[in-house]
Order: sequence, then C-alpha cells, then structure tokens
Amino acid sequence: MNHKKFTIVIPTRERADTLQHALRTCTTQDYDNLTILVSDNCSRDNTREVVESAGDPRVRYLNTGTRLSMSHNWEFALEHVQDGFVTYLGDDDGLLPNAVADSSALLNETGLSAINMNPNTDMYLWPSYFKKQQANMMKVSFQNGYEIRNGKTELQKLMRCEQEHSPIPCVYTSFIDMAVINQVKRVSTPFFRSQIPDSYSAVALANAIGDYVYAKRRLRLNGISSHSTGSSQFNYGTDQKAADLFASEASIPFHRDLIYSASYSYMIAENFLQSFDAGLNPDEWRTFDPLPFIETALKEANTRLNNQYDGIIAATRHFASKRGISTEAVNRMIDEAHTRTINIVWYDLQRYAHPFLFFNAATHGATNVYEASLLYQKIRENPRQFLLKGSTWRNMFQMVFGEVLNRYKVDK
Repeated sequence: MNHKKFTIVIPTRERADTLQHALRTCTTQDYDNLTILVSDNCSRDNTREVVESAGDPRVRYLNTGTRLSMSHNWEFALEHVQDGFVTYLGDDDGLLPNAVADSSALLNETGLSAINMNPNTDMYLWPSYFKKQQANMMKVSFQNGYEIRNGKTELQKLMRCEQEHSPIPCVYTSFIDMAVINQVKRVSTPFFRSQIPDSYSAVALANAIGDYVYAKRRLRLNGISSHSTGSSQFNYGTDQKAADLFASEASIPFHRDLIYSASYSYMIAENFLQSFDAGLNPDEWRTFDPLPFIETALKEANTRLNNQYDGIIAATRHFASKRGISTEAVNRMIDEAHTRTINIVWYDLQRYAHPFLFFNAATHGATNVYEASLLYQKIRENPRQFLLKGSTWRNMFQMVFGEVLNRYKVDK
C-alpha cells in the first residue's frame, strides 16, 4: 500500500493547557510517515516545553519570532510544508484514534487529492466552555462509510447560502494534497488572503480540488474551549475575550465591500470577494449574487445573533450600497426580517440531520480532548453500553432542543 506522507499543523499561542492534550491525539496516531508541526506564535507561556515533552521524533517545533495575526501564523507554517497531505488542527481540537491511517486508506482507495474528516462537526465542549451547563458535552455521530463529492458543486451551494462551508474541504477539517494548494498559490500568493483562514481555504481550494472524499464516519473532533475564536465571535457579550484578541490583531483588512460583524453569512461572502480579488473562482465571480448573503445575515440578526443586531444591520447597509442595491430595497428586506415571527437558517440545523447523541464526557471520565477522543471511539465501538443510560437522553434534550430554542427564539 502507498504509505502517503501527512503533516498536521497545530498553530498555537499561549494555550499550553489545551495544546498538550490536542498534541497527544496526534502523537498517539499509529502512522510513521507523519510530521506534527507546532507553529508557536511567539508564546510567553510554557508552550515550547509542552511540545518538547511530547518526546516524539515526528514532532517539530517552530516559533514565528514575533507576534503575527492568525492568518499570518497559518501562512508561516504552510511555508514549512513541502509535499504530501496537510491539515491544520486547532490547539483545543483532536484527531480521533487511527484518523491518519484511515485517511491514508481512503485516499489510496479513491486516488483523490483531499479527504474531509469532519463534514458535519462532531464536537467536544471543554470544561472551560462558557456555557457551564453544557461544559464537557460531546457529540458522537453514528454514520459510516464515505461519499465522493465535487468541490465546485459544493461551492455553488455555499454561494447560494444553502449550506455551511464545513462539507467542503478546508485545511482546518481536511487532509489536502499540497499539490492542490500549490496550484492555487501559483495564482494567488500568499495563500491565506482573508483574516478568516479556515473558511477562506474552503472557498479558495474547492474548484482546484475537484472530486474529494467526504468521510461520513468522523475522523476529527472539534474542541470548543474558552480559547475558541469562532465560539467567541458568535457568542459575543458572554464570551468575548478570544474574539476581541482576534479582532485586535487581524492584519488583513476585511474586504472593502463589507464591515466585519458577527455574521457567518457575511464572513463567507467576504471569503468569496477576497478570492475574486486574488484571481480565483472566475465562474463564481461572474454569477455572484449578494442577495442570499443579505437575506441569511438578516435571519441571523433577528434570531441566532440577536444581541449583534445593530452590527449586522450596519454591515447589511454597507454591503447593499457597495453592491448597487437601493436604500429602499434594503430597508424593505430589513423590515420584513424584523417583523417575521421566525427566521430559520436551514443549513444551521443540518448538523442534526443524521443519527447522533450527546454525552457528558465527564460522566465517563473524560475531561480533555484526548480523553474525549478515546471515549468517542469506545462509544462508537459499543453504543449499546451507552444508549440506555438516562443521562444520555437528558444531555441530548439539553443540547439539541435547548440550543435550537435558544437560537431561534422570538425576541423582538
């Protein structure tokens, strides 16, 4: 069998508390042709000591030497990867056991250039998660096998706001052949052209990737802790520390047609616009329509991100003016969304459209992402042991129904 080369990049800064456990999910991978590249963004804590204590020859430590923005740290690390398949792992995330070997097997079987390891996010909420009643919860999905999907087809869905970027291979959720990344870099260098590098990479790479493996059985666990920038951005006001730090250090300007706001829809629109300016995605540039992004952002403003209403509305007016939409038309859309009883973003619910359960990981002895990854495997191997426990179903109700009601409650 072709023993492919893999690189796991872990960008980090002063998060040694979670890094040690994320790193362990990598060093316990039973795969020799693997490099684990920790890119330390000039930390002042014991990050280097944590990395060196791993005692694994596959681990390499890099230090940027000066503080960089998130995207520039990711770019710095990418410059140290020459070939093979690469993925980025957050310093509070984890690979599931045998993820690298399983990815290699699927890539060998299909001959494709990318594998999406976590197409519908399975997550572990660390003890430091800001919603204490949900801390230590873990989502475990019960799907198997894989599909072959097409990057361009999925990118078109994203541009119509029919789905999130997660089903598309991005460097944060997928192993991607460096040959594809280098193909994009020949058109656009640096590679990361947005201050939101994970979703931007999905938009930048989709057309070049073509067909890819969509692993229905998850190989990666998304960790959400007090350090998580994404969680902080969308829960601003109760969990704002990480978001404020991210915003203060972003050195790539948000696209001129948009104002940064806590709208996922506008972040994806910004990724598209940045890719167009970089000379990528010419077909999408010719057919780009701002209306689906505006309509979706207004739904976000009126429900899921109600506490960010004013910022999203300001961003909407700015975007509409830049794209030639009249003030009268945008006012009408704003009023219609605000007076609508329920504003559901349908793709926001797709993460629940498959068999899964929520578990309290601490109940089963797991309090970090490494222990959670082992528990995840144990649950997958013997689900009956867990399915009949009453606590499982209480956690399920708390997470799913509580989250949906909170997300879409009417609060005018």
